[in-house]
Amino acid sequence: MKRKDWKPNRNSTLCSAHFTNDCFDRTGFLITLKKNSVPTIFDNPKSECSSCHRLREYGRGYSFFKFPLDEPDIMKQWIANINIGPWSPSSDSFLCSDHFELSCFQKKSKNYITLRKGSIPTLFGENLQQTEFQDESNRPTTVNVTKLHEHLHICT
Repeated sequence: MKRKDWKPNRNSTLCSAHFTNDCFDRTGFLITLKKNSVPTIFDNPKSECSSCHRLREYGRGYSFFKFPLDEPDIMKQWIANINIGPWSPSSDSFLCSDHFELSCFQKKSKNYITLRKGSIPTLFGENLQQTEFQDESNRPTTVNVTKLHEHLHICT
């Protein structure tokens, strides 16, 4: 559900709209939720980086990239480098641009970048090219993306 520090209690409920149709048992008079069903539908989820938990926000100067679910060999390298324990990414999992070397990016248009095919995230922990800011509301773009924009001649 992507709700940080939230723990359900015995009175907590979740609307049926958050489950896909195959999660329901419709064989009887009463429609019930099948055992082990997981809610996967959330209209406006806040995306966050799976590694550093930075929220995806418009105009912040960094990009988010989906995991390469359709490329198993590259996916294994992403997961190994993230090193966050037994975890599997979903189609809603992202990494922010701070985890990639400048050479991993390519310019697609005047203001749009993508990852080069086969790119692997390598910047984590002490290697992360991040700048800490006292006031998050006035936070400028991160060091890594500023360099990226300069490198690819992208206007910000």
